[in-house]
Amino acid sequence: MNQMFPIGFEGPLAFYLVVYVLTLVVHVFLMAYVLAGSLWLAWVTVFPKATAGSIHGEIPRTKHPAARILRDWLPFALSGAITAGVAPLLFIQILYQQQFYTANVLLGWRWMVVIPVLVMAFYLLYIMKSKIISQWSLGIRIGLSICVAGSFLFVAFCWTTNHLLSLNASQWPVAYETGDAVQSLPALSLRLATWITGTFPAMGVLMSWQLRGMKSRTDSWRDVASDVNWLTLIEDEDRRIAWVSLAAMIASLILAFCYFLTLPEEVRSNLTGTAGILWIAVLLSSSGVMITGLIRQRRSHTGSKSWLIAVTGALFVQLTAAASLREIIRLTQADLSAVVQSTKAAAEIGGLVMFLVFTVLNAGLIAFCLWLVRRKQAP
Repeated sequence: MNQMFPIGFEGPLAFYLVVYVLTLVVHVFLMAYVLAGSLWLAWVTVFPKATAGSIHGEIPRTKHPAARILRDWLPFALSGAITAGVAPLLFIQILYQQQFYTANVLLGWRWMVVIPVLVMAFYLLYIMKSKIISQWSLGIRIGLSICVAGSFLFVAFCWTTNHLLSLNASQWPVAYETGDAVQSLPALSLRLATWITGTFPAMGVLMSWQLRGMKSRTDSWRDVASDVNWLTLIEDEDRRIAWVSLAAMIASLILAFCYFLTLPEEVRSNLTGTAGILWIAVLLSSSGVMITGLIRQRRSHTGSKSWLIAVTGALFVQLTAAASLREIIRLTQADLSAVVQSTKAAAEIGGLVMFLVFTVLNAGLIAFCLWLVRRKQAP
């Protein structure tokens, strides 16, 4: 690859790579909210007691603004993540047919149970959202929250293992004979940890927007404690989320570099060469904007809308850069001639118009649902 990704590829391949990356970014943004949000809920459920000496110490963490928002919105976010994941799932089958299908087969039962696990987690999220759960024992609530978070971690493990299997064709016979889908534990651990820590900044950005919206509806939370200054509590929570997002982003960048060191020399040379060096620069610069914005948010008492807008924009740029670098890794280890042929064949079949029509329809319906909820919650 002698030009910046995806420049230099034939028309059909470049087109499918672009739409795959863009649709993947939307899916990852919603997926990050679900995974990081479920881990946040599990944490506050296992450790419900607020920090000692806090002015809000009498309110358990499970009733803090972030936890309340997550319980309300996680079912919707999961359905949105699954819906947004349909398009990149279709495109990946066009781009990497042999690699993707072979990895599916080699994963065996683990791949087969991904959908049932997601369905189970979807219904459990609605149970966590219900009011009756507050009447259950602490042990049941802890088990429920851990089960939900564990379900999403399992799905993340399956997708990460699938991706790494698809890249390493030389290990397919060994994986088939032994049934061991994990061929490199360090690579799997580093890549999985990179994505898990990377979900928290995305969740934090969306949560900051939601917390800003909650400031105008604090009266609806008097069922928890009527004498609490909810505006102050929301601002404290916003700064806490900014701190967690900042720490997670730094950890994710360090883990990504460690994962980079495990890659073959050919892959590393493409990433640091013409194909990927500009994307690395974009990734680091957008991360710098996000880190600056999160630090300002951490130090601010009221939060800055302009910086939040900047951080949101930088997040999408960062995700796009990360997805592009991810595809450079995959293309370097794939049979490029087979990828070119499959995209040419797909381009001759058509269907782009229908895809765009249903994309607009789905986006419109989701926006309409959000408008209905926003209207119902308006003071």
